[in-house]
Amino acid sequence: MDVFGSDGERVTEEELVKHWLALEREKTGLDTTALDGMSRREALDELLERKPGAAAFLWRASPIEWSRMTLSRTEFERLRVVGGPEGLLWQALSPDGTVMGAAERVENEDLVVLGAETGVDVERVVAFADELATGGELAELVLTKRRGSGSPRVADGNHRATAVCLHLLRTGEYRPQRAYLGIGKNPVLTPLYERIRGVFSRLRPGGPRW
Repeated sequence: MDVFGSDGERVTEEELVKHWLALEREKTGLDTTALDGMSRREALDELLERKPGAAAFLWRASPIEWSRMTLSRTEFERLRVVGGPEGLLWQALSPDGTVMGAAERVENEDLVVLGAETGVDVERVVAFADELATGGELAELVLTKRRGSGSPRVADGNHRATAVCLHLLRTGEYRPQRAYLGIGKNPVLTPLYERIRGVFSRLRPGGPRW
């Protein structure tokens, strides 16, 4: 069974969906107070309409167990960027598929060229990192993984996650980040390597959860 850690707290899918939807509404200046009166189904339908790709995990991997936790530095550095076609957006930005890999490019390369090359708003990543440098806090990430697999992907919050790593690269300080983690069913054809890796990672007491 996947380990949630001593600080992990089980939460409902409705809480996760409304948290995510609130962030999406804020991006476009829409009121978020109306979410309190929405049903889980209504909130989920709106989220899937707004984020059909990233939020598809919610129905593809159902049933999903959700938890809210604080990530250790090791866990954070192993997070993978959101999935997608190879060579596009976040897959283009991160050479190894991790948020740390994305942050290293943002730190070391020309931002204008990097943004044009990948299509990612890297200036937004820098803005979030600057916010951390002045003592600010970033909203919880949404992470997803299959049961028994390796490191989670960032379904929502790739700019924020990369900013945390960018701040770490710049200052050496890891600012503990909160996240929602969804663990979904594992399809029969999941690569055996990933399942074995997941099992052994959970045998280390007090160690990373992936």
